[in-house]
Amino acid sequence: MAIAIKTVPVLEDSIADEFNSNAKAAMAKKSSIKFSKQIAVSAKILAKAKI
Repeated sequence: MAIAIKTVPVLEDSIADEFNSNAKAAMAKKSSIKFSKQIAVSAKILAKAKI
């Protein structure tokens, strides 16, 4: 039994421009996660275990 091949939707014109501007804005708002507290706790555990 054959499965029909579906077309891939493509953004065009103003919708594509809006998508790109929203993607750039989302990338600009992206922040990194700080793991300094977790690193300090793990260092204490490893020091206690003498590893």
